[in-house]
Amino acid sequence: MEVEPLELRFVCDTYHDCLEEKAQLTQMCDQKHRKWDQKCHQKMKSDFDGIGKYEELIKTESKQCIEVDLKNRNESFIGSKDKNRFCASYLFNRPDTNGDCPLRIARLQNRCDALRRCCEPAVRCEQQAMYSENGRTLSGLKEEVEIKMAECAQHEEELRPHPPTPESSSNPEKPSPKKQRKIKVIESPPFSLCLKYLQCQKDAHQMRVNCSKNSNPHSIDGLDADDSSDSTWQNCKSTLEEDFYLMNQRREEAFAYLDKCVPIANVTREFMITDRICRASTLKEKKARREEVNCHFEVSRKRKECALLRDCCVQADVCERSALYAVISDEYLLRRTQLRETLGACLSQGIDAGNFVAK
Repeated sequence: MEVEPLELRFVCDTYHDCLEEKAQLTQMCDQKHRKWDQKCHQKMKSDFDGIGKYEELIKTESKQCIEVDLKNRNESFIGSKDKNRFCASYLFNRPDTNGDCPLRIARLQNRCDALRRCCEPAVRCEQQAMYSENGRTLSGLKEEVEIKMAECAQHEEELRPHPPTPESSSNPEKPSPKKQRKIKVIESPPFSLCLKYLQCQKDAHQMRVNCSKNSNPHSIDGLDADDSSDSTWQNCKSTLEEDFYLMNQRREEAFAYLDKCVPIANVTREFMITDRICRASTLKEKKARREEVNCHFEVSRKRKECALLRDCCVQADVCERSALYAVISDEYLLRRTQLRETLGACLSQGIDAGNFVAK
């Protein structure tokens, strides 16, 4: 069947409508199926408002870029007959609205992905917006909120009431065991907990790095990975190798300092920290979860584990408050911030120069 050439502006408008429809469906499904999110969402309303603000800015940047591209084109229609047939099948055939939320979202995502290919300037313009200053800010905000939401979700799970035991059911006047439960405290924590804390810090750092790579392969944590299909990434990576090495060197120096300081730290003159409780549960080995969870949730869980171990190691508190450790840590954070900004600027310039290879 012969298909009339499709107008690019109509295709791009339909693509934007598809994105809006998917966003609304995702929001509706989240409200319906993830009730604990609502409590966390209210607690972090300002964070989500900030994300929403930058998402609108990114959306505007992308639309303006597409508009300029369409105005400057000599052809306002899709030229290829095969591409016209492909695009027409997604333009005029809407996905089935039956089924549960994940299935409906997946169908809409499939349609939007196809329309994105049909709206020829979309890929380049969206990548340009993603690597702009607003795009980099949005990426950082989302990563931070993901971790906060995971921490909040874990807290809500701990507060969730557990089913009553047969003993409490037979005696309704008896308070629930959860309210009566006392935290077992270690009066004199063994030094082995300090060693566990030091290792926990290293593990948590590596988990965060891996999570960052998986969430965004083109983040600063991914500068040690090769992506031969992306010339801009390869160019930026080669120019920032030394800065990346120096940043990681400072992180390793911080770990090494604690490894040396903690075993010899003098805590005899330290004031007793009355609000710090070393829980007996820290002596137990944490069992690995069988179910698959979001990597941000795992990072959050690991950080909480490290925080509990730190309460059992006064030596770590002494060393981490030392001037030398503060200098090393501050330099690491400064290098990381500068490297993130430099990488973002490099990727943005690469797109502007037309060197970016769209995936």
